[in-house]
Amino acid sequence: MRTKRTNPMRAIWLLAPVSAALAQSPNGVNFYSVEKEIELGKQLASETQASKQAQPDARLQAIGDRLAAKTDGTYQYQFFIYPTVNLQTEPIALPGGPVFVGQSMVSADDAVTAAILAHAIAHIALRHYTRELTRADLMEIGRKAAANTMGAVQLASKNYSVHLNPSFEFDADKFAVKLLIDAGYDPQALVRWLESFPIPKMNLALGDIPAPSRRVEAAQHAISAAQ
Repeated sequence: MRTKRTNPMRAIWLLAPVSAALAQSPNGVNFYSVEKEIELGKQLASETQASKQAQPDARLQAIGDRLAAKTDGTYQYQFFIYPTVNLQTEPIALPGGPVFVGQSMVSADDAVTAAILAHAIAHIALRHYTRELTRADLMEIGRKAAANTMGAVQLASKNYSVHLNPSFEFDADKFAVKLLIDAGYDPQALVRWLESFPIPKMNLALGDIPAPSRRVEAAQHAISAAQ
C-alpha cells in the first residue's frame, strides 16, 4: 500500500490568501456586517450586565451622549457602571455600542471621565472588536486549510473572547483626542488618565501591551497635531 505524501508547498499556497488578508486586517478587513455586530454586542452586553451586576448610569450616559454626537451615528451607545474590587484601568467596549465602566475608574472630573468614554467609543467606532474576531477567523481558516492538506482537520468552537491588537490602543487614543476636542472637552484629560495607569507586567497571554508612557507620548503628539 502506497502512503500518500503531503506537499508542504500546497499548504503554503493555501495559506497565502489568508496571510494577505491578515496583512490588511489592521486597515479594516471585517467579516461582520454592522447589523451582525450590533446583535453580537447586545448578546455580550446582556451577559456582561448580568455577570458584573452592572447598571445604567445617568452621568455616564450624559457625557457619553455628548461625545457620541460627534461620531457618524452608526451606533447607539449605552453606558453602564459596575462595582469593582480590583483596580480596572480600561473600560469594556463591546461591539455595536455598549460600554461598561468599573466604579473605581469613574472620576469626579468630567473631562477625565469623558476621556475614558471617548477611548471606549473609539474602539467601537473603529470596529476593533469584530476586526479582531475577523483576524481570528482568518487564522482559523489558515489552520484548517493547512491541517486538511496534511490530512488532519480539527474544528474549533466559536469563541467571542478577544484580546485586541496592541496597535488598536494607539488608534483609539488618537480617535478619542478628536472626539474630546469636537465635544468641547480638554484633550489633556486623556493624558491625565493614561498617566494614572500602573506599569503593566509582562503577560504572554495578552501579548505586547503598550506601555502607558508610549501611549502618553502618542496622545500628546495627536493633541499637538490637532491644535
